[in-house]
Amino acid sequence: MEYGKIDIILITTPYGERIKIFNKIKNLCKAIFFEKPYAQNLKDHIYFTENFNSHYMTVGYTRRKMGIVQTIKKIIEEKIFGELESVKIFFGDIHYKFDSFRSNVQKSGGGIFLEAGTHWVDCVLFTTNAKEILNFSSNKKESSSLDIESSGRFEFINHEEKKLKCEFLMSILQNTSNKIEYNFKNCSIDLYLFEDESSLKIKNKNNTDLLIKDNELLNLPYNSLDVTYSYWNDFIESIKSQKKSEISLDAFFLTTKIVEMFYEN
Repeated sequence: MEYGKIDIILITTPYGERIKIFNKIKNLCKAIFFEKPYAQNLKDHIYFTENFNSHYMTVGYTRRKMGIVQTIKKIIEEKIFGELESVKIFFGDIHYKFDSFRSNVQKSGGGIFLEAGTHWVDCVLFTTNAKEILNFSSNKKESSSLDIESSGRFEFINHEEKKLKCEFLMSILQNTSNKIEYNFKNCSIDLYLFEDESSLKIKNKNNTDLLIKDNELLNLPYNSLDVTYSYWNDFIESIKSQKKSEISLDAFFLTTKIVEMFYEN
């Protein structure tokens, strides 16, 4: 090619083909945006980050930029409701379809956990400032070699070296509440990530609900267009400044680690 370097290349091909494509384009562009999830194992993650600057790569886990996600992260960091004690993830319903539509499972395989559930897992790891994952276990049901329901648990170490527990249920066989539940000593906060009903809801021990709304939250990204703009803006700023950010590729190391643990289990 005789052309100058391309600014950003978007890679949305099946996971099994991405290393091959990455090797062909890594010297032809300044930056790379991977459609999520970008890798099925840590070997691929490490290969990407060893052969390209991390701050020049990102992956489309855009919910990190949702105002409600940024807000719950701040609530946990500032201990507004005290210490976080545990987290639960509920995702999926009978209208989802993650089964035999793929032509080659070896190249693009991945059921509800990989294709969509990792958005929820990534939000938990991001909002709790997780630094390590321990004692992962899961049970799963499969159809055409793809997971259609799974339940499990893991422990993680946060930035203050505190060990916390997380449980998860992801399914297309039953309706779930589609939320992340953050449990504190005297209350819990439910995080709903779908745009049409995204919200933060506090529940006390008597199951009294209180919706979190404040002026700061109103100024943060809410709808998909605002969230996408915020994410791309941060990525471009990271490229210009040549500095890593909370959406640089190496910031998703633990998300890929959980994917690897799940599919090896």
